[in-house]
Amino acid sequence: MDIPEDLKSRLLSELDFVIRKVDEEEDAVRKLYFLSAAHGAVERTMRFCANDELLIVHAVLNLCYSTLLDRFNRMKGGDTAVQLPEKWTEQVLQNLRELREKIARNETTYPVLEKIIRLSYSVTGPGYYTFAYLQSQGN
Repeated sequence: MDIPEDLKSRLLSELDFVIRKVDEEEDAVRKLYFLSAAHGAVERTMRFCANDELLIVHAVLNLCYSTLLDRFNRMKGGDTAVQLPEKWTEQVLQNLRELREKIARNETTYPVLEKIIRLSYSVTGPGYYTFAYLQSQGN
């Protein structure tokens, strides 16, 4: 991904902060709050660097945050049919760290974006059902 070095340095710094805060926070809602800064950091970078891959990174991170937030709100409202994965925080952190490294190394981010999309889809009603069904079929 071609991002000017000054912008990339700023983006990586913000991603480092997001990763640290998501890791440190005990409260799941606060973890989500700091996760929201990831797509915000990408959006700020996009204001000075038009890049299609960066646009997709922003969209996927925004989707991930929004989907997790929606699941949290539904669970608070009593809809517990779909649960968060046991280690959702670890998955988020692993994906953010991998994304950060791909950006730092100017490597394609698409493989890690697929992982983020999978996590996001798994906390929706259709995604939860689909993965439960596939697992029951040995897939």
